[in-house]
Amino acid sequence: MLLGVGAVVIVVVGLVLVAFFTPLMSVRSTTIEGAKGVQTGEILHAADVASGTPLLRVDTRVVAQRIAAIPSIESARVQREYPSSLLITVVERQPTASVVDGDKVHVLDRTGVSYLTYATRGLPGEYAALPVFTTPNPGPSDPTTVAAMKATAGLPDDISEQVTAIDASSPVDIKFTLKGNRKVVWGDSARGDEKARTLGYLLPRKASEYNVSSPDFPAVK
Repeated sequence: MLLGVGAVVIVVVGLVLVAFFTPLMSVRSTTIEGAKGVQTGEILHAADVASGTPLLRVDTRVVAQRIAAIPSIESARVQREYPSSLLITVVERQPTASVVDGDKVHVLDRTGVSYLTYATRGLPGEYAALPVFTTPNPGPSDPTTVAAMKATAGLPDDISEQVTAIDASSPVDIKFTLKGNRKVVWGDSARGDEKARTLGYLLPRKASEYNVSSPDFPAVK
């Protein structure tokens, strides 16, 4: 009995050593999922996993951290796929608003992180249409920014396409400017779906301001 158990242990240890030190189960290919704006070459360069590295010697957590350091990537996950592959899954940051700072423009994602910076005159077209966000201290650690970006990111497409500016003096004082210089008093970021539906009903009415801060009791003027 003991000899049998010992033999099994030896076999298991042998398999682990083979997997850890030999190229039999090593990285021969890498699959990347979720990348649209970020080039796969940039992701592979950041991952920095040499072909032929035994899979068990790949520290997936560290590799994921290196990939997530790419400014346009929000998060990354790295998985071993035996016998010889890595699967890298990334979530890219979604541009939500822009902040003008002198002669520079910062692109913010849905969490308020500034991950791209351009000269005002060099702003690419895909970011030029982003609503301009105004608040005293923009950033991911600022509660006002977090609330405003949450409200903005949650807007349905038919409304978000009309937003040209976002103004927030506090987490409960969020306002949007729509095309045609129409103002929307949004309030806080709560009940976003209800506010959006209410605003959708109100927009056909000609007005300069729509107040949906309390979606049960909206107002126009």
